[in-house]
Amino acid sequence: MDGALIPRPHQHRLAAAGLALLRKHMICYLACEERTGKTLSAILMAEDCDIKTVLVLTKKNAVAGWVETLEQYPHNKNYTVTNYHQAKKHEKHDLLILDEAHNYISGFPKPGKLFKEVKALSYGTPIIFISATPHAQGYSMLYHQLGLSSWSPWSDYRDFYKWFADYGVPQRAFFHGREVPIYTKTKEDLVKERCDHLFITATRKELEFPHEPVDKLHHIALNQGTADMYNELLKEKYLEFAGHELIADTSMKLRTSLHMLEGGVLKIDDRYLVLGNTEKIDFIKSKWGDNKNLAIYYHYVAEGQKLRDHFKHAQVLQASSQAEGIDLAHVDNLVIYSQDWSTARHTQRRARQAGQHRDKPITVHFLLCEKGISDQVYNAVSVNKQNFVDSVFSRVPLCL
Repeated sequence: MDGALIPRPHQHRLAAAGLALLRKHMICYLACEERTGKTLSAILMAEDCDIKTVLVLTKKNAVAGWVETLEQYPHNKNYTVTNYHQAKKHEKHDLLILDEAHNYISGFPKPGKLFKEVKALSYGTPIIFISATPHAQGYSMLYHQLGLSSWSPWSDYRDFYKWFADYGVPQRAFFHGREVPIYTKTKEDLVKERCDHLFITATRKELEFPHEPVDKLHHIALNQGTADMYNELLKEKYLEFAGHELIADTSMKLRTSLHMLEGGVLKIDDRYLVLGNTEKIDFIKSKWGDNKNLAIYYHYVAEGQKLRDHFKHAQVLQASSQAEGIDLAHVDNLVIYSQDWSTARHTQRRARQAGQHRDKPITVHFLLCEKGISDQVYNAVSVNKQNFVDSVFSRVPLCL
């Protein structure tokens, strides 16, 4: 086949190691770092299995990438590729591949709706899990993921609470004036002892990728008008704008509104408003211009609208839904206009430019407002590796 995809040597090695695990345990977790070719490695495993049909569940935005890979790589099995939200429409297959498994089936302490729908397809079926960040928010994320398998290492535990009694470290925190249990911290050595044998890991450094991403922080000064609105909202939990009233009556609404305000947008009464301030946009244009070698990640819907109004050539991407499965190896400059509050997506997003054949250094540019919400989000998510929640939200007014 002309133009056929040729696996790299390390993908053959990963597939061979993974297949050995799958045959022995009916579970293999491909937990290699971003951009290391896990998709094709999983396909190589499937091709060497004694099966006929394969069901791949992935993110909606990643379906096209799987289809493209299968079109480029000659294969003999019958593959069905769909997203997690369509799982209930499908029957069981001989092999189940769960791509970006941490995203939809790792919730705790109680499983979500999608977990139950995938469970109907996974009983008695060998599973290949794929994720570069299988437990970014703690090893508790592994209970329900691996629990999808009939051969789960946790099969002797009736539910998460029973499992946590043995593997967890109980903690409590105050949210909205009441004390609640926290199930994130675990006895990591005990968890790893029980399940590490199911994982195949590899770093980009081990696979001799030439460049690793490096963060560069740019603190953008907000203009006086924007800073005044920010400080008023922070102090009064109320803001009037163009005839609209924003009442930030919860901590979540307050920090979300402040975060939006930095990017020049607001959401009031389920309506997105695009404001006139363009501090971050002006900085991008002055430093990198508007060209095809520039990619910009935004978090909020209205920010995407605003960026597309100002940039006609740069690639504008959503920071959550497009954090994974996107190849930006051709991009010179990657700018994080605003980031979401997930450590897993931060890790995934900043590696989009990595590639074995990339000949340029990788710098990920974060646009922050000093001591503002964006600065706090970066320090929590990127530095301290914890999700940005009320417990790490500091109400600090901006100073000009």
